[in-house]
Amino acid sequence: MDQLQTDLLPLSSQTPTPTNHSPLNSIKPPPPTSSNPKFGTTACTNSHHTYPPTHLRFATILTLFFLSVWANYEASKGFDLTILNSTAHTLAARRFDLLLVSNGRAADMALKSSRFIENILYPHEESFPRKPVSHVTIRLADHNITDDVLVSRCDGREPVLSGKYLIEISPSVILGKDAKTTAVASALHRGMAYVWLWDGHGSVPQPIIDAMVEFLLVQYKLPSKHYESTHLTSILTGLIKRCEERSNGFVARLNNAVREKWDEHAVIDAFRSPTEIMCLSHIISASEDGSLADDSGLNLELNQAM
Repeated sequence: MDQLQTDLLPLSSQTPTPTNHSPLNSIKPPPPTSSNPKFGTTACTNSHHTYPPTHLRFATILTLFFLSVWANYEASKGFDLTILNSTAHTLAARRFDLLLVSNGRAADMALKSSRFIENILYPHEESFPRKPVSHVTIRLADHNITDDVLVSRCDGREPVLSGKYLIEISPSVILGKDAKTTAVASALHRGMAYVWLWDGHGSVPQPIIDAMVEFLLVQYKLPSKHYESTHLTSILTGLIKRCEERSNGFVARLNNAVREKWDEHAVIDAFRSPTEIMCLSHIISASEDGSLADDSGLNLELNQAM
């Protein structure tokens, strides 16, 4: 009997080792209870809330869609900007490349000026259609020019309103003592102003265009040293500034009125306010006569028109 027990003991102590084919693999441990702080009954229910409710997902998709449309719309209002390195081997060329091109400074100044000018000239897209501007190229002029900056259309064989413009900066600006500060900023701001202003396909009197450019420069808090010797431009700039102060948005409405062609009667008819009509009449008269006959009389008329 003792021998029989001895033979049975080893059998009871031998626990079979499960293999990959053993049915013991299908036995799962009991699920953890809520008494264990690391596990809980919410472990499974959390999986059902991984995704937001249907209405929230729909709202998120809709929001992303509108954001995408808005981003594309904003991008469509922009334009391509190219800053060209100078090919000349001059001091002005080296300074231009070093101070403005290599560090992106020219591009930054041009874009900031553009945004400022656009906000003044085109406050509402529906009422003030934007001038088509698709590509602006900025480069250093090959030689000194009569103005600090020269703006020209890059139409070639393309339609007149292709929207491609070239801004050339005079080497004299780069060689000036304030090339790092106001001189280049003023030149680029003037260039962008000429780009964005409607000119009635070249029919708007140049003194009025120059005065509007100068007005946009002054509004940007840049010094107007360039036109100190130009008496007519100074007069017209003062008139435009005064008209804008009397009637906010005057410059935008004047720019919008000359989109197609300069016609004094048509331009005046585009305005409804007596103050603005009075202002515009004096601007036209001054651009033709080269002077403002009675500045004090203008102030009196403007006060009476308000």
